Amino acid sequence: MQVLSREKSKVLAEQHGWSLTIAEGYVDGEACRRRGKAPPAHTLVGMDEYSEGFRAGYYLRNPDSTRSDSTNHPLPADAPEGGKEFTA
Repeated sequence: MQVLSREKSKVLAEQHGWSLTIAEGYVDGEACRRRGKAPPAHTLVGMDEYSEGFRAGYYLRNPDSTRSDSTNHPLPADAPEGGKEFTA
């Protein structure tokens, strides 16, 4: 399973122009949400790239959505539409 997560992180990073650290956080946050677990405290308050990616994956947000630059990239196509509920 860890190998698949690593590969998914690489694909997301390449596909969306994210750093590998953001993509790894995104994949981990997505997995945490799907398991129905609460996110670790450090990922909720951390200002590092991993935490940014984790929150994006957990809350289904674009990791760059809080930045004001023009490099804002869309969420992966398999993410539910905004506002729709998801099942774990």
